[in-house]
Amino acid sequence: MPDSTGTTPPDGATGPAPLSLTQEQLWVLDRLEPGNASYNSTAMWRLDGPLDVEVLAACLRRIVDRQEMLRTSFASVDGVPYQVVAEDVPLPLTVTDLTDLPEDRRDAEADRLVHEAVHRPFDLGRAPLFRVELVRTGPERHVMVLVVHHIVSDGWSFQVLLQEVADLYAGAVTGTEVKLPPLPRQFTQYAREQRERLAGPRGRTLLKYWTERLAGAPASLDLPADRPRPTRPSFRGDRHVFQVPHDLRQELNRLAQRSRASLFMVTLAGFKALLSRITGQQDLLVGTPVGNRDRPEWSALVGYFADTLVMRTDLSDDPTFRELLGRVRKTALEAFVHRDLPFRMLVEELAPERAANRNPLFQVMFILQNIPARRRQVELPGVTMTRLDDVRSTSIFDVRLDLFEFEDELRGQLEYSTDLFDRPTIERMTEQYLALLADACAGPERRVSALSLGAADWADGFNDDLGGI
Repeated sequence: MPDSTGTTPPDGATGPAPLSLTQEQLWVLDRLEPGNASYNSTAMWRLDGPLDVEVLAACLRRIVDRQEMLRTSFASVDGVPYQVVAEDVPLPLTVTDLTDLPEDRRDAEADRLVHEAVHRPFDLGRAPLFRVELVRTGPERHVMVLVVHHIVSDGWSFQVLLQEVADLYAGAVTGTEVKLPPLPRQFTQYAREQRERLAGPRGRTLLKYWTERLAGAPASLDLPADRPRPTRPSFRGDRHVFQVPHDLRQELNRLAQRSRASLFMVTLAGFKALLSRITGQQDLLVGTPVGNRDRPEWSALVGYFADTLVMRTDLSDDPTFRELLGRVRKTALEAFVHRDLPFRMLVEELAPERAANRNPLFQVMFILQNIPARRRQVELPGVTMTRLDDVRSTSIFDVRLDLFEFEDELRGQLEYSTDLFDRPTIERMTEQYLALLADACAGPERRVSALSLGAADWADGFNDDLGGI
């Protein structure tokens, strides 16, 4: 039962449920920039087939009742935030039927509705902090948009939510009873246990490792940009989608196997090599997410478990690509062993030089999305689901490189701040990344400075264009 604060205490615990330290970081950022939609996480599909909207709504209702984070909001007392888990919340499913419009206007209106849904901010003080927009554009065609604030969800959570919807929907339309496995824990318990663990010896061990690892690190990675950095970021962004050629993907996997490394390590090493070449910097910090779901009781929960690791690499001696890969491998393995220190604690401990227009410690993010295929293939009986490209026009970082690993292909997406970069710049960066990876696979004993970037040197071109800004 809820206590006097409206919070559901976990496992008999009394008092308001604390935020996890990662949640608290987002809560602080929201207080500084109210109404900022940059932390809206989204996914979109086109649904072709006889969708039963009432059944879909009933499935969502069951999952909201089951997953506490979908009923959670945030309040504070004397500046200290806590989680409020409501017993019940309105189901945030909006259905808009556009079939009365002339056919040539439907797509444009659907695009407008989707764009508005994706960029509409959440009020963290009001649950639920997710919404589903369903736009009907034909007799058996819909566009479905799922938008969740990052403070209650992460990438793994999307898969959990979608799989539970699919399982329940399949059971309902086929007349088969579906019993989802019980949830022995909820996210509020994870948040409380995280704070207790970090207050003890484990927290001191983690702080010692990371402060030593990042001591004396540079304050920024200065990518040559198309225009000077604004005093305050607008968080406006765009993304460039690309395909890694099939032959190159096979070569990357072969190099990883020969080097006792993973595809993540090889592609990150390539990204680090590119960043060093185009900036001239040799001490590089890049962020990468970590799931933090290392206990089975957390695997089926919706919640913000993910955090960020800072990967530091030294290229000052112009290593060969194979040597660079070895360094990235060692750094990654050590980082994963020490992954449970929240990024916020690290920033507070290091107290790096802060600027309103730069993220602390790193400004570039690298992500390899390799969720197992069995967790990606979400289907609704009788309905074909086609994943649609992200339409968000926001970016938190200067540059964020996402690679998506599927069974038969490797896709990429380079998200970038439009305060700094124009699309041709990002397209050229993508081409150079692929060229460098191909050359590294062909000759891993070549030094980083000798790896081909394909076209003319990017940094030189920028310095000419911008007068050395």
